Amino acid sequence: MDEEAYSLSKGEYELLKKMAERGVVEGYIDEAAEKLGVDKATLASLIMLLKSKGLAIVEEETTRSWHLTEKGLKAVEEGLPEEKLVRLLAEGSGGASVDAVRDKLGGEAGVAIGQARRKGLVSIRDGIVELKGDADQILAELEDLRSALERVKVDPNAEPPRELVKRGLVKPREVKRIRFKLTVAPSAILEKARVEVAKLSSSLIASGLWRRVALREYDVTAEPPRIYPARKHFLVDFIEMLRDIMKELGFVEVRGPVVEMELFNFDVLFQAQDHPAREIHDTLWIKEPRRADLSGYRELVDRVARIHEKGWGYKWNPDIASRLLLRSQTTSVSARIIVQRPEPPIRYFTIGRVYRSDVVDATHLPEFHQLDGVMGWPGYTFRDLIGVLVEVAERLGLKLKLKPGYFPFTEPSVEGYVQLPNGRWLELFGAGLFRPEVLEAAGLDYPVGAWGFGVERLAAAVLGITDIRELYTRDIEKIKEFKIKLI
Repeated sequence: MDEEAYSLSKGEYELLKKMAERGVVEGYIDEAAEKLGVDKATLASLIMLLKSKGLAIVEEETTRSWHLTEKGLKAVEEGLPEEKLVRLLAEGSGGASVDAVRDKLGGEAGVAIGQARRKGLVSIRDGIVELKGDADQILAELEDLRSALERVKVDPNAEPPRELVKRGLVKPREVKRIRFKLTVAPSAILEKARVEVAKLSSSLIASGLWRRVALREYDVTAEPPRIYPARKHFLVDFIEMLRDIMKELGFVEVRGPVVEMELFNFDVLFQAQDHPAREIHDTLWIKEPRRADLSGYRELVDRVARIHEKGWGYKWNPDIASRLLLRSQTTSVSARIIVQRPEPPIRYFTIGRVYRSDVVDATHLPEFHQLDGVMGWPGYTFRDLIGVLVEVAERLGLKLKLKPGYFPFTEPSVEGYVQLPNGRWLELFGAGLFRPEVLEAAGLDYPVGAWGFGVERLAAAVLGITDIRELYTRDIEKIKEFKIKLI
């Protein structure tokens, strides 16, 4: 074959003929495909083949624009949730109860109060939300944020404030386009072209056309495509490893409902009914049905009422205890276990999802996993509790930093911290001995220790991740390549 001839596949040859006829020598793949009347994917594939032969230059261009999400569009039309809250409070002389806010704003109430508190616009005291300034001035300040939303709606290239992106009101849209340019004119290539074939056929030999074709070259050193077998997600593997560790330490796994009563999520644990953690900025209540039937827990309800009224000095309200919510802590499962008055010694644990009204960042998620445990027997001490926590950490290859802590339902209490790869110390768990009030509510006469691990934070420390959002990546290549080191 002539050294200056161009070896082409049949597809390349036909493409170059069309390009020569229609004068297409450069451009974007999508636009060129329309001009040439060929499939876009086919054109891209053939252009890459021409590139491999030095006959084309190919570049990938990425452009980014912004678009409003459904929440963003709603905010433009109706106002930001915190704007609605400020107007609502202004109508009520600067204040309103949390229940009233929830009734008026519905599903936006949690976001509204949460954002307003973070911006220092409102305060919450005794279940009342109050403005911390002049309503007109506050709305004028919030107008800048909504104006930014309106700019994005009109101009997708306008860069939005980071807050709008973080809150999911605005999302980026990236468009990748492939641009090509032939290095040799199509007609010049065709003049010196020799079509490649995969194999000689009897018809090519009989007709003498074999003299005008070239046999296609094959790279025998090329790697075959990788085929990945199915596997579990690495976070699932990690959670199963935690289960194995707890069972090896003699703990029995238990489960509880995701939709829970405040009775078990808060009241049995001696958490006051006006405690800030119950406010709408932390807790996610069920809209329908709103309450559960407490008639099957009369003895427990009587004990809890007596203990709360004696310890906190207020009239305990069973209607609040009956409200349904998405559990905010798996300690609710531990509460269900201890009220059954199990015979000592006890060693129970649970791993499950919990839900809170929280803003997503490197260390926080609104939906995450917790590992809760309880253990106890006559003579059980705080030292026994610390020993188990240190043992779990050591089995995971972690070193703990402990410091005194405070929790409504344990005393003494301790907080545990682990170090991330970036050197930052991250709070991992809270633990302690159940207060006498909790044991009395449960009807237990022996000490019980309890703790709650944040599983995603624990996984980040063990797996060498600095941002827990990486645990839920959608990048299939990362998921395929991630290796979990079993302890």
